[in-house]
Amino acid sequence: MKKTDQRILEAAIRVFARDGVSGATTREIARRAKVNEVTLFRHFKNKNELLRQVIIQCSQRCSHVFNEAPFETKADLRQTVTTYAEAYVQMLHENENFVRTFLGELNRHLKLCRRLFVESSKPIRQKFIHYLEASQKSRLVRKDLDATTAADALTGMLLSGVMRRPLTESVYPNKRYVKTCVELFLKGIER
Repeated sequence: MKKTDQRILEAAIRVFARDGVSGATTREIARRAKVNEVTLFRHFKNKNELLRQVIIQCSQRCSHVFNEAPFETKADLRQTVTTYAEAYVQMLHENENFVRTFLGELNRHLKLCRRLFVESSKPIRQKFIHYLEASQKSRLVRKDLDATTAADALTGMLLSGVMRRPLTESVYPNKRYVKTCVELFLKGIER
């Protein structure tokens, strides 16, 4: 990605996290990125496109996990799911304020948020689902498992853990939570 694009996206994630979808302005994003608004619009056609690109960039941080991930042994399955869980949680931690704001605005901007979330998270979600389906064919994962629901279940557990972290971090470390989620997930899907 170009240097200016990246600066604008980094500024956008901070402004969206602080001000929300409604409160964020392209003027403030441009100011934080140290570009003028015309430059911002040359790179991103509008605020919604900028928000979409922020979400895409966040979700792409996990996509490498499934590139040529093996699914021949139980150890392969366990390692791939663990790597995905750790990468996903890391991405959530790095963007926690943005994620919290985005989730908080779901009711006010349901159509927009749903469209952006579904569109931007679809590639990584599909890779995870395809990985689980391939693992079913390799007889590592139960045949009766709905791979789509299973993928969403693990992702939901991990998201919940990050959102609850301020309340639970004095009770147990986040790494233990992630490890437990992965173990519960794997015990539920393995043959």
